[in-house]
Amino acid sequence: MEGSRTLETIVRMEAPPDLEPAPLLDAVLEEASVNAIGPDSIAAVAARARMSEKEIHELYPDHRVLLVEALQRRDELGAAHLAEGPRDGRTLLLAFLETARANTAAPGAVELFATLSAAATSADHPGHEYFRTRYQALRHLLVDALRELEEEGELEHGADPQGIATQAIALLDGLQVQWLLDRGALDMPSLVRSFFNAWLVHPLH
Repeated sequence: MEGSRTLETIVRMEAPPDLEPAPLLDAVLEEASVNAIGPDSIAAVAARARMSEKEIHELYPDHRVLLVEALQRRDELGAAHLAEGPRDGRTLLLAFLETARANTAAPGAVELFATLSAAATSADHPGHEYFRTRYQALRHLLVDALRELEEEGELEHGADPQGIATQAIALLDGLQVQWLLDRGALDMPSLVRSFFNAWLVHPLH
């Protein structure tokens, strides 16, 4: 097992108890929900945040840092929402499916994540540590969810929680790139659900 944290502990660690307002980061996410985000998006983000472009450049001389912090904000908002509900294994798999569904409504955010995650494989990218830690935390969460289901007799014989978790994350990442290239070609939530259901005694609906 990658770690000994329980599902409840992981969710509690990932979700800040009091999420402070972050108008600029929220403005980036709002813009990303409707448009592709890049260096040329600062004017639109500034208008949403009611700031000047100069103010943003002074705060974030490297626009990549702003974009990475916006993704961190997105994670925090999602974790806070997750912490409000049940934390059993099946519910957490459904939350992973909901991420796939919600992403289809925010193509700009999906493109931002895909572009930054690819660039951040370079160790000197400002998002390198964020993505490394994020993938590690998501693996922990899914592995613990699957191990809980295994203990309940809900996983097929021979299922490997570690392998399933890693493949599920890779599947969603790959599907998102394909979806960005041709949004009518596939149904991301359905395909992710089918992958999990291949290993579950009682399928997700």
